[in-house]
Amino acid sequence: MRCFLPLLLFIINFSLPANAVEKILLCNMNYGISGENDETDIEFKNLSVVDEDQVLYLDIDKQWLAVESQKDFIDGGGKYSKSDFLATDSTVFSMSYLNNNGTLIRKNVIELNRYTGFVKHEFRTSAETIYRTGRCQLSKNKRLF
Repeated sequence: MRCFLPLLLFIINFSLPANAVEKILLCNMNYGISGENDETDIEFKNLSVVDEDQVLYLDIDKQWLAVESQKDFIDGGGKYSKSDFLATDSTVFSMSYLNNNGTLIRKNVIELNRYTGFVKHEFRTSAETIYRTGRCQLSKNKRLF
């Protein structure tokens, strides 16, 4: 019995943090709309197929949903002018942007359905806005390379 208790505590101790780590989501993005700050973009006039995937990083406990991992963000200087995170039962929403002297450098708005994997992503700079939708799956090996 003495050997069983420490073994049980060891298993429980190392199984709990696995659920709290940052998850890598591989998203197959379907469509994109882009342009140069024009109202016609919002009307979806420039709809086109985008043939590329998007990697998102999700950590509910640390309130993180972004196009870069928290480690890469911190290693790169960790600069946002503003960042918001909201998680409901079914949806995770994040918004972050960086301004420099009143000029928008980059803005990411991500909305992810936690049950279906459906994602909406808006990426904006001072020159263009790109809207994309797609489906995400949890990376099985947690590595990109």
